[in-house]
Amino acid sequence: MKKFFLLAFTILLSIFIVSCDSDKNENMNSDIPPDPSGVNVPAPTKNNVLPTATFNPVGNRIQINLLGLLDPATNQPLNIAYNVSNPQSSSIFVEEDGVVKGLKVTKVGSGTVLKADIVFLVDNSGSMDEEADSVAASIIDFANFLQASGLDAKFAVVGYDYGVNGGINFTNAQTLSNYLNRSTGTYRTYNFSGADSASLTNRAYLFGYPTGENGVIAAIFADSVYAWRSGAQRVFINFTDEPTQSNGSEWNNAMGCSLLGGKATVHTVFSEDSTYYSGYWSNTNERPWELSKCTGGTIKFIPNDAAGLSLRDLPVAGALANSYLVEYVSSKTGQAHTVKITVYTSTADGVRTYNISY
Repeated sequence: MKKFFLLAFTILLSIFIVSCDSDKNENMNSDIPPDPSGVNVPAPTKNNVLPTATFNPVGNRIQINLLGLLDPATNQPLNIAYNVSNPQSSSIFVEEDGVVKGLKVTKVGSGTVLKADIVFLVDNSGSMDEEADSVAASIIDFANFLQASGLDAKFAVVGYDYGVNGGINFTNAQTLSNYLNRSTGTYRTYNFSGADSASLTNRAYLFGYPTGENGVIAAIFADSVYAWRSGAQRVFINFTDEPTQSNGSEWNNAMGCSLLGGKATVHTVFSEDSTYYSGYWSNTNERPWELSKCTGGTIKFIPNDAAGLSLRDLPVAGALANSYLVEYVSSKTGQAHTVKITVYTSTADGVRTYNISY
């Protein structure tokens, strides 16, 4: 009889704990609208934007850190919103395993701090000498600007020529400034700095060497080696004045698109006119900005001396400053899911599918 009462007590206690956990989750998620019924997610027709997100589960509450999207026609930020009273008219839709989810959408800065890890990829070959000082000054100004914008931003650098030849792992704006101001010209981004500089030097040596200037290997190096934070947006800004030079099969745009697409956005700042290499482009001398197109990044062409360059004016600044926290309640955690994010407005639309476990 004693064993019977002990077993009964254990069962009742388990039920009570499960019930309390369920109530706790419901209370924690009471600010998120329920999943709507009868909503037909519109199929994008323009496909001129690519949603890019990172996921952070908190119990069964799923938080999406969504990088801001710009209207390609105007370079103005798209307004991302969920209409609770009429979900069909929303500009964002999230489907988990085919089920349209109720969403809470909050813009960065309105009481919401989002993480962004930003890597500056800097071509430090000889041809970049005339723009190197201006590029460095604009990076420092941009880092200070973002650090004060409501984003929880960290910054890193990768310098490259024939392979990766310098940089600094994620840090704050002041340490970034100190790194870039150690020298002048293209030597600003030569050699590694920081407590892990010896390790980074060794990793860069082992990483490989393309046939010339190549921002793809610089981006993949940072993606593979640097200390990214969980749930942070991954953003690359590539400064170059040369084609992406490869052997046509390794460290080319296709490789970069495959490894980085959906995970990060790559933004290109090219300091020559886009027609400069007209007739010169090939599968071994590729347009650097094609990596931006496949990752949902933006593109900017600037004068060949980068005079007056301000990254605050670049489209990527608008994207970062107009990021969103998108939240929904998962139907089930602890398993693999297919999550589809659709953005749909009158002037811009696009969709991205993630196969993710949480």
